[in-house]
Amino acid sequence: MGLVEVERTKVVIANVEGTFYAFNDRCPHMNAPLHLGALHGTLLRCALHFSAYDITTGKKLADPTELDIESNIPPEILQKLPANLVETERRTAEIRRQIETLDLETYETKVEYNRILVRI
Repeated sequence: MGLVEVERTKVVIANVEGTFYAFNDRCPHMNAPLHLGALHGTLLRCALHFSAYDITTGKKLADPTELDIESNIPPEILQKLPANLVETERRTAEIRRQIETLDLETYETKVEYNRILVRI
């Protein structure tokens, strides 16, 4: 994957087995940069909360994965954390769960004379 700017829009271009795909660099969940994510074939995972998208269609394949502070931190460490930190993380997770994850914006691509053309 590579990041380019087209008409003031940050676009990721991915080459999957010789076919080029282009999509907006911002995750439709919380605006994270998708060029930092992981591409497995045509499945893209956001690096921030692991939302998954099909880059051929832009369809959301998986909602974000939230890390629950109480199930991911051993109890002996959790009890040493300030109560306000734990409560803040609980509240933040609750707010994140309310954010709707939309489909990914994709763009038409065309290869012409060894150049990749992207229609915004």
